[in-house]
Formats: sequence, C-alpha cells, structure tokens
Amino acid sequence: MDYTAEERFVRSFIKKSRRDRLLLELMTPERRSKGLDRFCHQASELLDKSRIVLQGDDLDRQPEFQRFVKEHDEDCYILSQDFWMDEEFLPLPEAIEKAALSFDAVIIIGSTFAVIYAESMKGGRDKYLVCM
Repeated sequence: MDYTAEERFVRSFIKKSRRDRLLLELMTPERRSKGLDRFCHQASELLDKSRIVLQGDDLDRQPEFQRFVKEHDEDCYILSQDFWMDEEFLPLPEAIEKAALSFDAVIIIGSTFAVIYAESMKGGRDKYLVCM
C-alpha cells in the first residue's frame, strides 16, 4: 500500500514531537483506525498551530473557506474511520460533502493543504483548514 499522502500530511501539519507515533499508526493497517480515533480526539493538540489558516465548527460556512474550495477544486485523498470513504480520491467539494456525513474524524489531503473534521460532539465539531 502507498502511504505517500499520510506521510505528507503528518510531516507537513503535525507537531514534530508527535509525528512518529501518528505516522506509525496511520501506516500500519492494524493500527490505522486507532490512530485516526486518537487524532480525532486530540487534533487541536497534534496540529502545528502555525499551519492553521482557518478553523471553527462553522468552517463550511465561512466565506474565506468557500473561496478556498472554489480555488482548489483538485482531487484529494480521504482518511477516515468510515470504510465507505477511507482511501478515496475525490474533488475537494465532493470530499467535503462526504466528510459532513461522517461523525468520525475525516482528513482530506490536497497537494498543499488539508481539511480536518474532528469527531462530532455535543455542541459542535472542530474543523480546520491547514496549508503549507
């Protein structure tokens, strides 16, 4: 299996001190689900704050994010605990639509960015746009 997207995501957007463990989990089939689950609970602690461009449970409705999506209509790789979308390649707008249907963490990886949907919780869902 090719883990290029997972490695690019971790090396570009995760704090240096947290990379090795997450990489190991995402690149080991038996640990992948656990790694995604841990990530969805700790996204705010694992993400490199200097890479966060936009965030909020209303990310989808933010005008800046909507412009970004229109400008970056490229195929993206999806990481998810939901088997029906994990490892799919979809255009960014379609990937975002699918991510909104999931209650678990979803990571949409583009060429120079990622969109992260943390786990749905009472009171909202953290979402992030991170860029290189």
